[in-house]
Amino acid sequence: MKNRINRKITLVVLIALLSVFFAIDADAASASIWFTDPTVTVGSNVSIVVDVKGESIGGYEANISYDSSYLQFVSAKGSSGNFSHVSNPGVIRLVDYVSSGSTSKMSCTLTFKALKTGTTKLKPSGCVFTSGGGDDIAPYAVGDSTVKIIPVPEASSDATLKELTISNCALSPAFSPSVNSYTANVDFAITSVTVSAIKNHKGASVYVSGAESLAVGENTVTITVTAENGAKNTYTVKVVRGKNPLSSDVFLTVGEGINAEVSNVIGADKVPAGFELTQITLNNVTVSAIKYDERAYPAVYLLGNANVSEGLYYVDVANMTAKPFEYAGQATNSLLILDINMAESPIDYEIGKYIVNGVERDAFVPMRSEVPNHCLIYAIGTSGQKQLYMYDPIEKTFQRYSFAEMGEPETTVPEETEEERTPETDAPVVEETEAEKDNKGDMIDSFFDGSIFKWVFLGVGGIVVLLIITVIIIKIKER
Repeated sequence: MKNRINRKITLVVLIALLSVFFAIDADAASASIWFTDPTVTVGSNVSIVVDVKGESIGGYEANISYDSSYLQFVSAKGSSGNFSHVSNPGVIRLVDYVSSGSTSKMSCTLTFKALKTGTTKLKPSGCVFTSGGGDDIAPYAVGDSTVKIIPVPEASSDATLKELTISNCALSPAFSPSVNSYTANVDFAITSVTVSAIKNHKGASVYVSGAESLAVGENTVTITVTAENGAKNTYTVKVVRGKNPLSSDVFLTVGEGINAEVSNVIGADKVPAGFELTQITLNNVTVSAIKYDERAYPAVYLLGNANVSEGLYYVDVANMTAKPFEYAGQATNSLLILDINMAESPIDYEIGKYIVNGVERDAFVPMRSEVPNHCLIYAIGTSGQKQLYMYDPIEKTFQRYSFAEMGEPETTVPEETEEERTPETDAPVVEETEAEKDNKGDMIDSFFDGSIFKWVFLGVGGIVVLLIITVIIIKIKER
């Protein structure tokens, strides 16, 4: 009896072991087909991935059926170069295989257009799987795809902002999505602001205008929010740019219909050499000014605008007009041209019109000359010395006419008494003035730099050459 029981137990164990073995073998030689389950809005395209899996797959064939009232076939793409498909209304035949060997997974992507809302399925049929050796493989799992087609979401009408900030200033009142008007103040130095506007709905769009080139005073910055459905909502910020701290509220006419504001202060770094700071009154307002001569027009500093360059201008107080500084060259560190009427007239010169660097101006021109070949202008250099300069219209160059500063009182020498006379000569000892010394220096410079020295040098050279030739001739005759 006991032996019979033992034999039965052994048989059961053996059967169980064989079942496990065959189960493992069957699994190793089987394949499955799986699908993704997407959700799509009606009218849009949807992609469905088809995966064939197994231990040793060489290829497969399958028919995929679908409801053509819900889905419209668009395309199919496989993962291998051997993939192919045949499409008919409501069914697609898929074929794919590896060129050699086997694989554990083969995939393809089917794309459809969703035609109407609802739920529909893709179902496989007629599936044939083969191994790398060409043997058939039994499928052990065959799935399907569930596609949910939902309506297009209604476009949002939300055209509000979640946050609104502007650089360099604070909003008043504090931002609230339901408040559309704000004010903000910025300093004069701020010419533009950066607007950060965060929309409340991701489908909305934001457009900002008016944040650049802020004028002094009120400026309107507009933030327009457009909702997904096209609805618009506008936020406005009145940005007040502060007044220039140099502003005087006094304006001068620079040209016809062109005005510019006078600065109430001229910084020391703006004062050219040879000028001194002073003050003048314009329209009952006291402003800083500079002068180089008590008789000359004063100069003020204009703040400048779109039509007028910032800088120093001579001002006619009576007429409230301004005229810019003029320079002999292009740079502001070149000669600054002054009023010729402020200079002492040289002998044999008179004030007349002359074109200097393409501009006709008052200058000293030689008397009794129908076509003057030069002129003298009154100017001040970077050293601050005011003097006359000779202008050469051919070379378009300027050369100091006199080293003595113009406008200085002449130096006089008092008469000497009998006791102050020199005993040896019984003649008065007269000290040379600085102007006389400079004139002598000018004569020496003129001798070496001018034509006199050139002709003397050529004459002496010619005499030396003649002497050398004479000596050579005499030596030749003696032989």
